[in-house]
Amino acid sequence: MSEVIERIESLRQEALARVRNSELEQALALFDEALGLDPDEELRELIVINKADVLITMETAGPEIQELPRIIMRRRNLRHVYLAAYALQFKHRLDGDARRSIFYGQQALQIADEALQPEWKRIVLIELGNACEMDYQISEAIEHYEAALALDAESPDNRDRQLSFGYALENIGYCKMLQGSHDEGIAFIHRAMEYIDDPFGLAEAAVDLCYGYLELGNIDQALEHGRRGLSIAVDSRQVRNSHYLLGEAAYKAGDTAGAEYHFEQLATFYPDFKHLKNLLYAIDLRGLVNLKL
Repeated sequence: MSEVIERIESLRQEALARVRNSELEQALALFDEALGLDPDEELRELIVINKADVLITMETAGPEIQELPRIIMRRRNLRHVYLAAYALQFKHRLDGDARRSIFYGQQALQIADEALQPEWKRIVLIELGNACEMDYQISEAIEHYEAALALDAESPDNRDRQLSFGYALENIGYCKMLQGSHDEGIAFIHRAMEYIDDPFGLAEAAVDLCYGYLELGNIDQALEHGRRGLSIAVDSRQVRNSHYLLGEAAYKAGDTAGAEYHFEQLATFYPDFKHLKNLLYAIDLRGLVNLKL
C-alpha cells in the first residue's frame, strides 16, 4: 500500500511541476492519474484542490471546483481548508465577483490564524487588495497590500515572499495613482520591479507606468513603458490596456498614424462598439478606466 501512496504523491508532485512550467493540460492528466489510483480521503482532498487550482487558472469548470466549498465545510485538515478558501477567493476575483472573493479571503485569513500560520496570509491579503481594487475600494485595497508587506513570517519558499512583496508594492503604486499621487505611485512601481521577475508581473508594472507617466504628461516615458508592456503582455487585458494607453500617448505626441494603429487594435476587443475609435479621438477616457478589469 505504501508503494501506491508513494506513486500517487510522485504523480502529484510531477503535476505541480508541470503547473509551474505552465503545462496545465499535462498537469490535469497527471492529477487524474493520481486520483485513479484511489488515494485515501485526505490525499484525495489535496489532489482535488490542486486540480481545482489548475481549472480555475484555465478559467474552466469542473467537479473539483464544486468540491471546494464541501472541503471547507468538512474541515478535515486546516491546510486543505485554507487552500480551498484561497482557491475560491481567486476564482471569484477572476469572475469579477468582488464580494464573494472578499468573503472567501476573510475565511482564509481566519484559518491562517487558527492554524498559527501567519505566512499563509500574504497571498490572501494581496488577493483581498486585488478584489477591493477591482471594486474601487482603493483605501481598503492599500490597507490589505500594506498588511501583506508588514508580514515578517517567512514562507517556506523564499521566492514566494519576494514575488509577493513585489506584487504588493506594484499594486500600491497603481492605487496611489488612482488617488492622484502619480509621482508616489510611479516610485512604488519602480521599486516593485526590483522584486518581480515573472512576465505577467513585469508586463503589469510596465502598463501601469505607462499610465502614470501619461498622467504626468511625460509622453516619452509613457511610450517607452507602454511598448515594453505590450511586447511582454501575457493576457488579453494587458494587451488591450497597452493599446489603449499607447494610442492616447501617440495622439498626445502628434503621432496620428500611431494613434490610429493602437486605437484600431483596441477596437478589435469591442466588435459591437462600431464607433469606439472615433470616441477615443473625441474623449479622454482615462479617468473612467480601471486597468485591473
